[in-house]
Amino acid sequence: MKIKYLRYKKLGIILAITLSSSIMGCEKQLDNELENKTYEKTFWQSENDVNGALSGAYGLLRKALNNQNSFFIWGDLPTGVFATDDTNIQGAYNTGGFGVPYREDGAHNWAHWYRVIDLSNLVIENVTRMPDDKFSAGSKSNFLGEAYFLRGLAYFYMTRAWGDVPLQLTATTNAEQAVYIAATPAADILKQVIADGQKASALLTWEGGQSKIRASKGAALSLLTHATAWDNDYNKTRLYADSVLSSGRFQLQTIENINLVFKNSSEPENIFVISQRESDKESSNQGIAFSTISNDIVNGLSRQIPEYYVSTTKLATLYDDPNDKRRSQFYMARPNVTTNVALWKYSVFQNVGTTNSVTWRAENNLVIYRLADIVLLKSEALNALNNDAEALKALNLIRKRAGATAIQSSGTNLKRDILLERQRELAGEGHNYFDVVRNSYKSPTGYLLYSQLLSWTMEPARFAAKGYYWPISNQILNGNKLLSQIPWWRGRI
Repeated sequence: MKIKYLRYKKLGIILAITLSSSIMGCEKQLDNELENKTYEKTFWQSENDVNGALSGAYGLLRKALNNQNSFFIWGDLPTGVFATDDTNIQGAYNTGGFGVPYREDGAHNWAHWYRVIDLSNLVIENVTRMPDDKFSAGSKSNFLGEAYFLRGLAYFYMTRAWGDVPLQLTATTNAEQAVYIAATPAADILKQVIADGQKASALLTWEGGQSKIRASKGAALSLLTHATAWDNDYNKTRLYADSVLSSGRFQLQTIENINLVFKNSSEPENIFVISQRESDKESSNQGIAFSTISNDIVNGLSRQIPEYYVSTTKLATLYDDPNDKRRSQFYMARPNVTTNVALWKYSVFQNVGTTNSVTWRAENNLVIYRLADIVLLKSEALNALNNDAEALKALNLIRKRAGATAIQSSGTNLKRDILLERQRELAGEGHNYFDVVRNSYKSPTGYLLYSQLLSWTMEPARFAAKGYYWPISNQILNGNKLLSQIPWWRGRI
């Protein structure tokens, strides 16, 4: 996705400031009128303007996900699959328990997510009132669908990380609109996510998405599959998953080509990805690719040891079937190192240096939704609906692709096997800790599942105090007195 900065950049940044300053809790630094108050009169005039603003929203989404590897920190580190030698974070993650806050605030601060939301709100409001003759056939509906999808996806990430968060459904374009907002209950945030996903699904087409890097009906249905699973509304999860699967638009890669989903956005298994191509000026010299690889694998990298690696003991436990080819496809042995291996999924690098200066850039996709994820969510839903025979078919479809032996379990054991399969298949993609929380947090004894799927056990008192959520940044709390800290984290950060 080549972001067209020239026309949207000023709009996107300025309009995001107000909402960020109120909801984030930063001090207001705005005068009576924002600079864009006049500028917006000349911006929302054409289809190109809208497309540029949406491109900006996707850019902001990329920034939110990459911000200090937040998607990985939230979705993977607490599972205990990954370890680190970094003494600043060992106490939090070597046992998987995040017993102390992470040293960087990317996982605690929602500023970037509200910028995505505010720009999405702007698109919804302005496109709705723009005349139809400003758009080519079908583009107005598609633009609105993309905006609803982006807003719903941003709120879904936030409510899974923090539970109750402020709900803002109107754009902020001047200082008078900047108000402090109290948190909305997580149940209501999830309802909004589902409502936005349904609107997006109705407005978007299967053909949308521009090689999977912008939203399509498949992306919206995938969001709904995840959101209804988070709500434990598994009848709807199964229906939404079936809509994706029966569309015929997506196919599983062969195991030999599985890593292509992280390299090429248009691969048949991909549903929605964040592309980071150097040719589109979207690559990075930091992020998850550089955190999971070292220079003994890719010569010229500065990191001597991966910041996050998987121990060979953990790898052998997780991939206990010797026929499972994902072990060699997803992980790379380090030369002369026998204690740990590197995650290989994100190792798509581009050398942009010269013969005298080597500069590596990471070009890996962040895969938000792919078909294997949806198949396994369907398996989880069928198991929850007491249809283990069909749940096994879906589960073993993914295992067969991996070359692994079919599983023949049932009931609670099958639930555990499905979630372990998601760890094998989706490790490092930002799903696995959310998988455990989703299957635990609505049950009075749900914390018991943690001991089966994580490297640590959450005690009942912590579970009751919502200790499965992440702490909210003190910067936000100090700036907005209508907000309060997650009960478990009060006095701990």
